[in-house]
Amino acid sequence: MQKLLAQLGTITPPSGAVTGDPETIIAGIIRNGISLLLIAAFVIALIWTIIAGLSFIFSGGDEKGVASSWARIYWGLIGMVVVVGSFAIIKLVETFFGITVLSGGFHLTSP
Repeated sequence: MQKLLAQLGTITPPSGAVTGDPETIIAGIIRNGISLLLIAAFVIALIWTIIAGLSFIFSGGDEKGVASSWARIYWGLIGMVVVVGSFAIIKLVETFFGITVLSGGFHLTSP
């Protein structure tokens, strides 16, 4: 077995491969996941609100269509407020506890 491993030589990862401390890699995945979720949720809420606004415009004065459009507009706006509020809570936790979750340097355990 030793002879076979010696014949293989050293294995170097390709350029761009993630290498390093597993804790840093996992923390980076969590940080990027949170950022991706916040951005995606805000974009979805914004698109939802725009489509609801177009639905309101094209409802043609139909009372049910107008009411449905207003409800969808309200829910889209509430969704955006929730996303912005969650971002603000994350920033508040970062400031209060002196950690950086979204800004970088996030560690799962204390150094």
